[in-house]
Amino acid sequence: MISIDYNELNKDIKDILYDYVSINSRTSSENERKAEKFLLEYFDSLRYFKENPTNFGSHKIENDPYERGVPWALVKGKGSDTVVFIHHCDVVDVEDFGNLKDLAFKPDELEEELKKGKVKLSKEAKKDLDSGRYMFGRGATDMKGGGSIQLALLKQYSEMKNFKGNVLLLAVPDEENLSAGMRSAAYLLKELKEKHNLNYVVTLNSEPHQRKDNEVGVISLGSVGKIMAFVYVRGWLSHAGKTFEGLNPLGILSEITSRTETNIEFSDFVMGEASPPPTWLYSKDDKEQYDVSMPLSAKGSFSILTLDSEIDEVMKKILSISNDAFDSVIKKNNEYYKEYLENTNQKFSALPWETKVVTVSQLIEEAEKDYGTEFEEAYSKKLEDIKSKVQKGSINMIEGSFELVDEIFKYVSDPAPTVVIGLTPPFYPNVSNLKFEEKDHRVKNIAEDLFGFIKEEFNQEYTKEYFFTGISDLSYVSYENSEVGEEILSKEMPLYGDMYSIPLKEIEENSMPCLNIGPWGKDFHKLTERLLKEDLYERTPKILNFAVSKFLG
Repeated sequence: MISIDYNELNKDIKDILYDYVSINSRTSSENERKAEKFLLEYFDSLRYFKENPTNFGSHKIENDPYERGVPWALVKGKGSDTVVFIHHCDVVDVEDFGNLKDLAFKPDELEEELKKGKVKLSKEAKKDLDSGRYMFGRGATDMKGGGSIQLALLKQYSEMKNFKGNVLLLAVPDEENLSAGMRSAAYLLKELKEKHNLNYVVTLNSEPHQRKDNEVGVISLGSVGKIMAFVYVRGWLSHAGKTFEGLNPLGILSEITSRTETNIEFSDFVMGEASPPPTWLYSKDDKEQYDVSMPLSAKGSFSILTLDSEIDEVMKKILSISNDAFDSVIKKNNEYYKEYLENTNQKFSALPWETKVVTVSQLIEEAEKDYGTEFEEAYSKKLEDIKSKVQKGSINMIEGSFELVDEIFKYVSDPAPTVVIGLTPPFYPNVSNLKFEEKDHRVKNIAEDLFGFIKEEFNQEYTKEYFFTGISDLSYVSYENSEVGEEILSKEMPLYGDMYSIPLKEIEENSMPCLNIGPWGKDFHKLTERLLKEDLYERTPKILNFAVSKFLG
């Protein structure tokens, strides 16, 4: 195993972490550049990078509204095998800290204030606070603790003579939002790979892990995927006193919502693990004020987590369920209408509605057929308008997607009630080491090797999960069938392109296995976010170094 001075490493982790946590690098803001500046200054302070100034830098994110970059540093040794460290340098907001906002980035002072008992804590959080075994503070857990371990290890590797292999560290912004940093890092990885003849053998992330059993740690061998689908329903307007003359889009959207919410038909089951079923995150109609008419449209979006399903499979399920839901609403309305007429001695005649469910690309084709270049020009103009509003923060990408569908409908000659299915950012591919086990014995045996080391070194039990379910930047370290993925995203995610894109081709070319090895943390994104100090200073650094040693031989 690579020989490390752990006393020195312990001191370095602490020094780095307190400085790192003190930076309010709030996600999706210019504040993230403060973390970038800190990291570049840290690299520049190390002797190795003073002697090799071209081995570190910042890769600027193209067309980024905050002009953020991805700080990186490469310790180059003998051979081409390369371990990639990644961690994110952004943190979530501190609104939940209330009167303690000023202490959110000062762990020791925050701990002392919490001990005064002015803030009501859960029993578990109070117990952990009193034990003195945990570090509190925004970002200490998620995830500057893990990042500080990586930075301290990089320093030690940089000081070694005849180091075998290479270690590349990336500190990415925007993980808590749209992962702009990691998506851009795919280009950087390809560039460095070609420039330095690197063979990427593994990506090691250090997100904190959660435990079901306090005595059992967790190492992840992949990461869950996430697909954000949207459903837009165009109905038929009618006065509320003429119910059967219209078709309320809320009824159709509600039926689709009911059939998809927590529907395990969307769950993947792999190696005894399952992706949580979908849940709706956004739903509303188009009415901005009350009147006695039905709404013309209703729209919503829901999150689908995946372990091995691909986008095309998920889209087929949504389309099928939406067709069935639309059929059901029409059938039910006809049944109610027939009963209504019979009770008033009127003759029944079926309502005129027919099921129409299309993807957003099919709706665009319809508009192009009906209006040609007139539509294409209006569509391009609307896209630019939405892009401007998204960059200014006046709307989000989900709202922008719905604005675009509204615009498309202006150029569709057939006004029939319609359900439109599409995708909205972000998209996280699922990744798993199962795809790499047959190609590399190190990947196949790594979990058992780690468990043996941990048991011998710490007498601690660890378990593996094939998928980190917290959603992470590991989603962008490997991909298969990039041409298919690119085609679907380009067609069915209307904001895909200048506003949001994923370099799937580059990710596929860079493809490598991954692990998440991070310290034990609790209450991520909460006032009581905290990290076990023993994991931070002692256990995780040794486990990470063991993993690096195994992959670099």
